Amino acid sequence: MREGLLAKAPSHSRFVPFYLNNARMSFLVAQHLHSLSVDDSIKKNSGFPAEFECFLWVVVTAYYGMFYAANAALAKLGLKVGEKIAHKVVQDCLLVYFIKNTRIAKSLLDAYKDAKGEVLAMMRLSEEELLKEFQVKAHDLVATFSYQRKSRGEFQYDITTKAKENVARLSLERSSAFIRELSSVIDKIK
Repeated sequence: MREGLLAKAPSHSRFVPFYLNNARMSFLVAQHLHSLSVDDSIKKNSGFPAEFECFLWVVVTAYYGMFYAANAALAKLGLKVGEKIAHKVVQDCLLVYFIKNTRIAKSLLDAYKDAKGEVLAMMRLSEEELLKEFQVKAHDLVATFSYQRKSRGEFQYDITTKAKENVARLSLERSSAFIRELSSVIDKIK
């Protein structure tokens, strides 16, 4: 808490509905993107070509559903996560405030970690590399764009569509269970 990564903020509990709504909306977007990626009639009706798929974004938005649900649970405890390395702090807080206190099952934390890891792996970044990417100054944006463009190309061509679809489906399942369980936990916290 000394480094500004996490703060006790009892009034932050007022953001629980905001975080839960964002969690649910992120999950709904992930579901919609998955449907758009696999259903030819949705593609056609939406004006997308038959080969269109956005499985990476399914994984990313499903993960963000989990991230927002975790923030809701922390806010319910009167905790506010700072902006610096927020995803790592949320993961650590889940361990300290919910696993060690047996508020949620360890498997849910593992699902959160796996989803985060899958997003980083798909982007071909480690957590440290991602942190460095976020610290890049404005004059480095061109280099960042070039790197991301290369990563995007590698993702598109190095991983088969079926493999991406399987990761996306698994991410949806994990996110659904995680959001559902944390919502239940939040309801039980007084």
